[in-house]
Formats: sequence, C-alpha cells, structure tokens
Amino acid sequence: MSILSPGRQATPEMKEHVAKTYAELLSFDSAARELGLDNSSQYQATMRWLEAKTLADLLRRRLEKESGAVSEAEIEAYYREHLPRFEEVRIRRLVLPKNNLSGDDPRKVELDARRIASELRERAAHGEDMERIQREGYQALGFHGLPPTTDIGTRRKANLPSEVAEEIFSLRPGDVSKVENETYSFVVYKVEAKWRLSQEQVRDEIIREVAKEKLERALKIMAGQVRAELNAKYFGTPSAQ
Repeated sequence: MSILSPGRQATPEMKEHVAKTYAELLSFDSAARELGLDNSSQYQATMRWLEAKTLADLLRRRLEKESGAVSEAEIEAYYREHLPRFEEVRIRRLVLPKNNLSGDDPRKVELDARRIASELRERAAHGEDMERIQREGYQALGFHGLPPTTDIGTRRKANLPSEVAEEIFSLRPGDVSKVENETYSFVVYKVEAKWRLSQEQVRDEIIREVAKEKLERALKIMAGQVRAELNAKYFGTPSAQ
C-alpha cells in the first residue's frame, strides 16, 4: 500500500523523500517505544483521535464515490423538477448613475436621473436602440465619457441579482423591466431572447448537483446518528448541548 496521496503522480524525488522520512520515523518510533511512550495516556488519546479521523475520511471518500454514481433516471427527474433553473435570457441593461460627481445638489441629480431613466425606459419599450438612448441619457446628466455597453450577454436566474431575477425572467422577448432603483444607479433591463437549455446541454451540471445532494443526505444521516453531550464546565460556558 502506498503512503503517498491517492491519485497523485509521484516523482523519483518525492519517492526518495518519503522513503528517507519513513526510515527516520521508524527510528524515532523504536526509541519512543523503548521509553514506554506508546503506553502513555497522551499517546492513546492521540491514536484514538487519529483513528477516528482516518476512518471518517475513508468513509467520506466512499460516500463521495457512491454518490457520484448518478443514473439516467435521476438525471431526467432532476431536469424535469428544475426546469426554471435551466432557462436563459439574452439581455441588455441600461444604467444611469444617481450621482454625477459634479458637486451639484445630490437630491436634484438623483431626481433628474430617475426622470430620464423613466423616459428612456419608454423609448426602449418602443424598440429604440439601447446603446444610443443610453448615450443620450449620459449626456443629459452631464456625463461626457462613454457609458458602459448595454449588452451584458446571456444570463440564468442564478447569475442575476436576486431582487431583479424574478421580474426579468417573467418578461417576454422584447419586453423591458420597470426602472430598478439599485444601489448606485437606475437600471432598465430588456430581454432580447429567451430559451431553455436541453437536458443534454446541462447533463454534467445535473450530475454534479445530484451527486452533491446525495452526498449531503448521506452525511446528514451519518451525523444524525450521534448526539454530542458537552461538558459545560470544561468549556467554561454556562450551558452546552
């Protein structure tokens, strides 16, 4: 049995280092036993801890291997039960900052930004080019630099801010969101396209998720078989479970 890490490709240098270290440990082991240290309470307690930890690690590896065996039926069931998770949208995002850093009255700047964002939202809803109307919005607010692109590509619900994800995914292609009041900006989202990924496209993702859930359930069952009773006096706490 190799004492090197499982699956790790050992170089000749690594093997030689392990061999020398092991020989040194054996000499120390022999000297320690001659002194009777293997009969000490400290040694016994340490060995109990190491044995428990080693067995726990081996058990986890076994459970990981067993959980990683995901059947076609499990893949199909997970896909059917999580269809919204596999939807994607291609969106554009119009952003108007609430502060132009010009020293103007911040409240007035924010009110102007909200008003302009509402106007631009209506224009976006009528199909006007998002890049152009965002440039005009920046100019109206006194920004002279180029604004960020409105094209932010494709997103899934999990990749969007939680406060806007539901609304965006309720939109149809061509629809725009309401004016979102985000931390630093007023934002309008426009859905350009919407589709659902096929089961085959997300197959590897599903396998990982199903394996993860199976492992978590198995570990929870194992952990539930033990109830720890802690000595409150030892830990210096008023109470302990």
